[in-house]
Amino acid sequence: MGANAMMFDMLVNLYDESLLDARIQESIPGQDGYSVVRTPGILADELASFAEREFSPMWASETRRSLYSTPSDSYAVVYDNHIVGFCAFNATAKGFFGPTGVHHDHRGKGLGRILLVNALLSLRQEGYAYAVIGGVNEAAGFYERTVHAIRIPSSDKHSIYAHMGISF
Repeated sequence: MGANAMMFDMLVNLYDESLLDARIQESIPGQDGYSVVRTPGILADELASFAEREFSPMWASETRRSLYSTPSDSYAVVYDNHIVGFCAFNATAKGFFGPTGVHHDHRGKGLGRILLVNALLSLRQEGYAYAVIGGVNEAAGFYERTVHAIRIPSSDKHSIYAHMGISF
């Protein structure tokens, strides 16, 4: 991401019935060897290391925060006994989705979609009516198509991250 990339937040209506079309799944149909799990404590260190190694130290910090809950507020994609993708929620703030990422060798298989929907359905089960996807830029089209997310006006100027004194 370039230094001048504008980041903003997006809003998802968790009662959009199309989310139900992608129920939480333990395995991914047609993708032999992949499984999606709500991250158990035994995988916490591996997940945080994956997030830091493949993405950023800030993402690793947020991901660690998501692991403090029982059950964790994160999902992991496991392939060949290794984590190859993840998502966190309720990390920066309650009702927030992210960070999320899939290793470049495993992209294009629908893993990001499954992670996103699992997290959003978990938030819905916890009683949230809406979720915020924080710090979005080039992934906006994915969120619009996948879960009908909409951009939150002025969130590029008045985000939770800016309020914390964090700039990207």
